[in-house]
Amino acid sequence: MEGSTRDSTPCDLIRRSDTIGTPGSSTRPASNQMSWNMMQQIQTSLEIEVFFAFAQREQQRLFIEKYNFDVVNDLPFPGRYEWVSVHP
Repeated sequence: MEGSTRDSTPCDLIRRSDTIGTPGSSTRPASNQMSWNMMQQIQTSLEIEVFFAFAQREQQRLFIEKYNFDVVNDLPFPGRYEWVSVHP
């Protein structure tokens, strides 16, 4: 057995089996944790939706100012460009 090594767990890392919990588990009741997580997700989703809705409106506004064309309703506005409908 010369030259072989054996991996072992240091004694200070060994725990009793009754103290080992499931990864990610908590001492709080599952219902409270679930509702808290859901509130965070809903709030985060709402914040993301508001952020992107604002960004989209801002991009539409900039496009209308630059090209005098309403991309939402697919209609040209009077202005510096003359829009001609092209059908493929």
